[in-house]
Amino acid sequence: MSDEYLELEGFDFEELAENAPVMIWRAKTDQTCDWFNKPWREFSGKGLEELYGAGWMQDVHPDDYEMCRGIFTNAFEVCELFSVPHRMRRKDGVYRWFLNNGTPYFREGVFSGFFGTCIDITDEKEMEAHQKVLLGELNHRVKNNLQLIISFMQISLLKAEGDEAKVLMRDAITRVQGVGVVQAELHKTGSAKIDLAVYLPNLARAALLAETGSSSTLEVDVKSVHVSMSFASDIGLIVNELIINTVKHGSSHDSVVRLAIHPLANDQVELVVADHGVGFDPEQLGVRRTKGSRLRGLGLVDALAARCKARITRENAEGAVIRIQFPRPAVPS
Repeated sequence: MSDEYLELEGFDFEELAENAPVMIWRAKTDQTCDWFNKPWREFSGKGLEELYGAGWMQDVHPDDYEMCRGIFTNAFEVCELFSVPHRMRRKDGVYRWFLNNGTPYFREGVFSGFFGTCIDITDEKEMEAHQKVLLGELNHRVKNNLQLIISFMQISLLKAEGDEAKVLMRDAITRVQGVGVVQAELHKTGSAKIDLAVYLPNLARAALLAETGSSSTLEVDVKSVHVSMSFASDIGLIVNELIINTVKHGSSHDSVVRLAIHPLANDQVELVVADHGVGFDPEQLGVRRTKGSRLRGLGLVDALAARCKARITRENAEGAVIRIQFPRPAVPS
């Protein structure tokens, strides 16, 4: 839209920018800011002379200053847009959170500076902080409840008669402990969108540490795949179960366990857990989980895989190899 069109409508750029519902700034090629619109001046209580150059940064929160300055400087060096959240002091001394967005502009192909906006995101930040507190309280309660359940189960284990009953009880305790590990790792992410490339290796290391006392035997080959928290919980329980199985039935305590996650064609994702143990018995191979098939005692891993609409294949290749393929799930925006 040209300036001529705006003038025909009774507006010009300066009037539009001065009365925009967001704070707007402009900077020259040497990084000095030479203009701030009316909402910015009203927010800071300062005139253009005080804000000019790097004067506006005097209002940036001290804890955010170096980060903000570094991103600002780098954006000018590479002439690329940026977006950085930081706090700024209002004229009454109160700090508010803003999302500072900058984009370079060019005249006849020559870099001429930056235009930017600052949008108040204080309400969103406060809601995020409140949610973190609630999640922390929830995680604490879940941990306490799981520990109470484990205590009751350990009492039952002491009273169990027969080797089979004791084995089943120990396995049940291990699985409940695995739920606790999954819960703890999910809580660490602090986000509704989970990157499996970060979450699953951390979970596998925690599981190995709990089972063997060391997490140094994990070999990781992963690519980013983002999923929802509920999906991550199910996949995490699967990985925890597979890691426990590799320790109990496959690898020795100092053998390498391999974890791989890769996006495939047709919007599929493959998860691989492998060890260097004795491998599967012949009757365990070839088991596949397909849509609509019955579980028929395939176990916890297969039940969880069904919830993820995943397909499992098992093979022997210098040890046991479990491949789980599932459609890439939708993630929160």
